[in-house]
Amino acid sequence: MNHPFRSPRPPAEADRLREVFAEAAYDVTPSAVPLAAIERDGRRRRRRRGSAVLGAACGVLVVPLAVVVLGDGTAAGPGEWVKPPAASAGTPSPSPSVPAGRVRVVTPGERVQVAPGIKIWLTEDGKHWLEPGAPGAQFRSVSDGNLDMSRPGVSLQESGQDGSYFLSGIFHGRGEPARVEVETTAGEGNGTALTLAGKPGWGVWYLRTKVPDSVTSASGVTGVTKRVTVYDSAGGVIANQEFAP
Repeated sequence: MNHPFRSPRPPAEADRLREVFAEAAYDVTPSAVPLAAIERDGRRRRRRRGSAVLGAACGVLVVPLAVVVLGDGTAAGPGEWVKPPAASAGTPSPSPSVPAGRVRVVTPGERVQVAPGIKIWLTEDGKHWLEPGAPGAQFRSVSDGNLDMSRPGVSLQESGQDGSYFLSGIFHGRGEPARVEVETTAGEGNGTALTLAGKPGWGVWYLRTKVPDSVTSASGVTGVTKRVTVYDSAGGVIANQEFAP
């Protein structure tokens, strides 16, 4: 009689079946894993994904370029001719006969070509210039007492030949120059100002102009400059001087 807590011994047929299955399993040889093929397939998949991402990115970049917004708010697609908006009516450009002046900040000793053969440079003590026919550089001081620097003023030097005149001088006064207006016997012109950095309280103005012989001979004057006015950016007068013809 079997013990109540012990499992019965398996029959001999079951043992024989286990032995047959074990022998069959040992006889089976697993095939080699195709690592090279798997690696090639992985690279091919990555290339396809990269191409897809790159194409999408290019599409994002190209799309904004495909539309041109016009000035009136309409849009034109690629390949369409876009008519530029009409120019609005504004202040007309200065006449070539009245060149627009400007203000230029220079360094001490910097030579500026202001006209053919004429150069001007500034130092802390005054104006230097060189022109054709002169034996050497000329100088006008701002510190020797010949100019009253305690109040606004403008000095004048004129030189000319064959109706072409070069006008220049020193201006001094409070404020930063923004525009120089020169009135001559031939009309008004916009001069140019040279100044040193640091608000020195003075600068040099100049203008090259043409005066017809008929104007000079009719008026019987030897001078060309009638008035020089230097303005600041707010339109205030820094210095003003009238010259007798």
